[in-house]
Amino acid sequence: MGEGFVDIHCHILPGLDDGARDTSQTLEMLRIARHDGIEAIVATPHIKSGVFENSRQTIVQAIAGLNGGAEENGVALYPGADIYISRSLIDDVRMGGLPLINDKNYLLLELPDYVLPPLAEIGKMISGLRMDGITPVITHPERNLAILQDISILRKLINAGAVCQITAGSITGKFGAAVRKASFRMMKKGMVHAVASDAHDTRRRPPVLSDAHAEVVSKFGSSLARDLFILNPRSILNGVPLAGLSGF
Repeated sequence: MGEGFVDIHCHILPGLDDGARDTSQTLEMLRIARHDGIEAIVATPHIKSGVFENSRQTIVQAIAGLNGGAEENGVALYPGADIYISRSLIDDVRMGGLPLINDKNYLLLELPDYVLPPLAEIGKMISGLRMDGITPVITHPERNLAILQDISILRKLINAGAVCQITAGSITGKFGAAVRKASFRMMKKGMVHAVASDAHDTRRRPPVLSDAHAEVVSKFGSSLARDLFILNPRSILNGVPLAGLSGF
């Protein structure tokens, strides 16, 4: 693997959630990603009880069903999931039904958009996962209303053992000025560990990282940009600890 972008959060598998609607759109998303400089994608359909009933098996089967389409487009595709927080999360992970990123040591953890569970409860869940050797990656906290109103919540989750992934479109302003401002504030405070596309389609939310990467280079320099778009995502993909993080 070279110096291309690694996208650890992408709803690219056809027909599994509110992402790519069919194989044709998946293949077009792969072409867009490769053109943008993305060399590896973690396919992360939603898993949310009663809404998106995916499992590791359905996700791996969907990747296999692409019949080499990812490789033909020059993108390596790996299994994962955008897992909605639930009280049964740790048990479900232990039973093997929930996919870890590339079957390694990280999982994407999605929080409710508006009202969070008690922080003590989330912290206990994060600690339990860490005791099992798994690091949760909090997805798009910059778009979470509770965290937008009190950024210290994110610091507490990180101190409990989580890492943080923000969305490329948040950096470029696609989710509004408040979210963009929060993204920069989180980066300035050292609370962001990876940037991902969270792509869902080819037009409104495509798999594009280069625009956000350019913004981060402009505001924070090329070293941080390399960490957030290449090195840390690659470490997450490979299941190894992130460099320079205390407690990890």
